[in-house]
Amino acid sequence: MTAETINATTGNTPPPVLFWFKFYTGAMMALYALCVLASPVLFVLATQMRGDEKVGAVVYGVILLAVGLPLAVACALPFFLPRKPWVWVYNLVIICVGMTSCCILPASVALLIYWIKPDVKLWFNRT
Repeated sequence: MTAETINATTGNTPPPVLFWFKFYTGAMMALYALCVLASPVLFVLATQMRGDEKVGAVVYGVILLAVGLPLAVACALPFFLPRKPWVWVYNLVIICVGMTSCCILPASVALLIYWIKPDVKLWFNRT
């Protein structure tokens, strides 16, 4: 299937999986943003704790911030990136990041099945 065939049959409309990918990456961005917002709460709560509890709260706060912030930004980028072949790969990586969670795994697998289809690759000019 060539790019001309896809454009002729779809009328240059994006494949339906792109809507679901945007929904997925938006939800993932929101989850990671909640992790970032939870880290200051742990830092404040740590001031009221003692000993090991205080250390644990600070460590968890640092981990939430260190992991949540880069992943929130990474999940926000697909909304602004152009239709280039490398963006298809970047978005594939974002889908695979979701496969690390048991809760997100079913959605990630379903999205992955449709993401590797030829019409999506052609949408991103990836042959």
